[in-house]
Amino acid sequence: MRIPDFELERWKSTRVIPGVVDLTETGIPEPLSLREIFREEILDLKMDYTQIYGGDKIREQIAELYSNIEKDNVLVTSCTSEGNMIATNLVIDNGDEVVLQPPAFMQMPGLIEAQGVRIHPYHLEEEDNFEFNLDKFKKCVTPKTRVIALNFPNNPTGRVLDEDTVKAICQIAADHDAWIIVDEVYRGIEFEGPFSPSFAEYYDKAVVTSSLSKVWGLAGVRLGWMIGPEDVVERGSAFKEYTSLGHSLLAEHLGSIALEKDMREKLVKRGRKLVKESFDVFDAWMKTHEDIFSWVKPKFGVIALVKHRLKISSSEFSERVFREKKITVAPCDTLFTNLKDYLRISYCQPPEVLKEALSKVDEVINAL
Repeated sequence: MRIPDFELERWKSTRVIPGVVDLTETGIPEPLSLREIFREEILDLKMDYTQIYGGDKIREQIAELYSNIEKDNVLVTSCTSEGNMIATNLVIDNGDEVVLQPPAFMQMPGLIEAQGVRIHPYHLEEEDNFEFNLDKFKKCVTPKTRVIALNFPNNPTGRVLDEDTVKAICQIAADHDAWIIVDEVYRGIEFEGPFSPSFAEYYDKAVVTSSLSKVWGLAGVRLGWMIGPEDVVERGSAFKEYTSLGHSLLAEHLGSIALEKDMREKLVKRGRKLVKESFDVFDAWMKTHEDIFSWVKPKFGVIALVKHRLKISSSEFSERVFREKKITVAPCDTLFTNLKDYLRISYCQPPEVLKEALSKVDEVINAL
């Protein structure tokens, strides 16, 4: 399988380096420290292999994050990315017709492209404020559609689907006997209210992925999961023997602590509070730049899709900000090619760090 370059991550690999303020980061402004979930019992763990499916306890804890999901619907993975790798290889065959929704986090589209499939793109469009348009989506689905691949909550648009839309998409898939695979890693980092609906809760041919990397503040633990029908989980465990062979025992133990009921409620509250504080800083900054920037405010997380009216291209502006101020912002003209006049700017920094970084971005803008 020949996998295309993961353009966003390739771009970041030469820019997100020591001494640079990263305004492309997509976790939470202050990741959790090990001290905050450390317990003395960890020191007595025997550093052995884990069960290929994950231990019963953590699978049950993950299932509790969803309705209508049982332990046997859960495969523990090393991260969302491993779950995406497994899911796409399980439900997509060479030559299949796949409805793919851009813009999206680029890993799953790259994996799908590598499968040698026929892709029918359904684009979230500016004219719809990047909201999901069911009428337009229906036109992309044909009797030959085998798989629908989505990313919601959506990176980079900040859109979230409501329950009615999720159910409608599931019904369209059911009418065509199609699979749905969804990267749901941002589920839980909504600004308020319950977690957004998961496709796994409404459709028996849905396979979804997520991890502890976002609202939980535990990206460094490297623990994720894939949710699907039991037979898919069984086949997924066999595929996992070719990817990681097993996730980390230490990661599983730390993840299980994080997902204890009282702790998980505490971590979600903490993560959302940190995100909202940094969002308020960014929102205030945007209000002072309405002559050159506009946006559809995100409904979750730390990502802003910002349209600009600068005198230079997105890539040129991004390069100047990096070269002159040691700050990274992602240019969408090269990294999300159907978003020519856009920047993807993350406000995933503590408020004071973010304020200072944005003031330096202002210096570049004022010098244009």
